[in-house]
Amino acid sequence: MQTITKKDLTGSVAEAIGCKNNTAAKMIDSLFEAMRENLIQGNRIEIRGFGVLEVKNTQPKPAARNPRTGEIVYVPARRKTHFKPGKQLKEALHQSREETPPPVPPAPPA
Repeated sequence: MQTITKKDLTGSVAEAIGCKNNTAAKMIDSLFEAMRENLIQGNRIEIRGFGVLEVKNTQPKPAARNPRTGEIVYVPARRKTHFKPGKQLKEALHQSREETPPPVPPAPPA
């Protein structure tokens, strides 16, 4: 699996629309900033064909346990992000898995 960075995305966008990397970087930065601000405000972001980003509230946990010390700790309610892939993305992911043969597990040591 390969990790794609913001710099990689900038290069892809610049190549796709035929502009300089600086211009593409400004566009990507402004897009991510707008998405971040909207998620912080609690808004739902729906991108057709890609998916939905939203913020969900978690319940407080008054009796969670620290596994190292066994100490009982209180975990307050918080907000977390949730991504739900869209129909086209789901279909593309399922197609690529069906076409790709399963990985061969490594042979056990002799």
